[in-house]
Amino acid sequence: MAAITEDILGIDVDGEALKASFFGSGRINAMEKVGGQVFDLLAQEFLTPPGEALPGKFSVKQAGGIAGLPDFKISPEQGVEAARRFMGFGMTFAVREANVGVLGELATIGFAKNFRDYGENMVANLAIGRLMRIALRPLMTVAIADPLTQALNKQYHPKLLNESQVVTLFHHGLIDQATLFEELERQGYDAQRIRALVEVLKTHISPDDLELLWRYGVLSRGDAVSRLTAQGFSADDAELHLKVIDLRRLDSIVRAQADLAQKQFEDGVLDADELRAALEALPLTDDEKQLRRVLAASHVELPRRFPTLAQMTSALEEGIVTVGEYDDFLIREGYSSDDATILRLLALLKTAKVLEARQAAEARLAAKQAAAAAKAAKAKPKP
Repeated sequence: MAAITEDILGIDVDGEALKASFFGSGRINAMEKVGGQVFDLLAQEFLTPPGEALPGKFSVKQAGGIAGLPDFKISPEQGVEAARRFMGFGMTFAVREANVGVLGELATIGFAKNFRDYGENMVANLAIGRLMRIALRPLMTVAIADPLTQALNKQYHPKLLNESQVVTLFHHGLIDQATLFEELERQGYDAQRIRALVEVLKTHISPDDLELLWRYGVLSRGDAVSRLTAQGFSADDAELHLKVIDLRRLDSIVRAQADLAQKQFEDGVLDADELRAALEALPLTDDEKQLRRVLAASHVELPRRFPTLAQMTSALEEGIVTVGEYDDFLIREGYSSDDATILRLLALLKTAKVLEARQAAEARLAAKQAAAAAKAAKAKPKP
C-alpha cells in the first residue's frame, strides 16, 4: 500500500512506519501522516512564489507559517501560478493512477489484482476531478463565459428597464406609449395592468399641497379627493385627511393663542380667572389647560429676573448688600469657589478705593469751607 500511495501521489511514504502504525494504532492513525503529507504537498504547490522551481520528485517540507503553512502573501500572479501547478499535479496524478491500473490488469496472482481498485478509490476520495473544475471555473468564467455574455448583450440587448424606470421615462417624454407598452409587455404585463401600473408608479402631489391648492381655489374639493384616492386613500379617508390637514394648521394658531395668554398672565396683564377663561375658550384637553395654568403660576411665583454681576458689585460698593449676600449671588450664578473669591476681592478693592476717594473729597470740602470762613472773618470790619 505504501508503494501504491507513493507511486500515485509522488510523495515519500515510509512503508515500515506505515505498517507499524497500521497494526498498532488502527487504520485512521495509519493514514493520518499520509493525509497530512498530501495537504502539505498541495499547500506547497499552490503557495510557492511564481518562478521558483520545484524539485522533480515531490518533497513535502514544513514552512514558517501557522501550523507549518507556507509563509507567503497571496497575489493575482500566485493564483495563476497555483492553477497551472494544480493542473500539472492533476495530470501527473492521472498518469500515475493509469500506470497502477495497467499493472493491476497485468497481474494475475494475489493482491496485485486489486492495485487498480486502490487507485480508483484514491481518486474518488481525493475528488481530484471536482477540484479541477473548481480551479478551472474562474478561467472559463472570465476568459469565455463573461466575454461571450457581454458580446451577446451588446448584439441583442436583452436587458429591460424595470417598471419604475419605464414609467418615469414615459412621463418625462423620452419614450412614447408604444415603447412603454412594448417594454412592459415583455415583462409579462397586459394592457390593463400597464395602464394601472402607470397610475400607481407616477409621482403624486402630496396631500398637504392638494389641500393648499383646494383652499386657494385651484382645485375643487372633489378634485382633491379624487387625486388622494389615486394615491391609495378611500373616498372617506381622503375627506378625513383633508380635514386633518386643515385642523393641524388651525391647531398651530390655537397653541400660539394659548402661549400668548400664558405670557400675558406672567406679565401681569391677565389675572388667574382671565387666564382660565382664555384657555377654556380654546379646543385643548383638560389636562393641557391645567398644566398650562400650573406652569404660568410657577413662573409668576418663582423669581424670573436677577441682578447682573455689575449691578451686584455696585450694590456692594455702595453698602447696599453685604459680602455674604454677594457671595451667595456668585454661587447662584454658578461661579466656582476660586472665581467667586477673585470677584469678591476685586469688588472689595474697588470699595476701598471708593471709600478713600470719598474721604479725600470730604477732607477737601472741609478745607474749602474752613478757608472760606477764615476769609469771611478777615473781611468783617471792626466796630
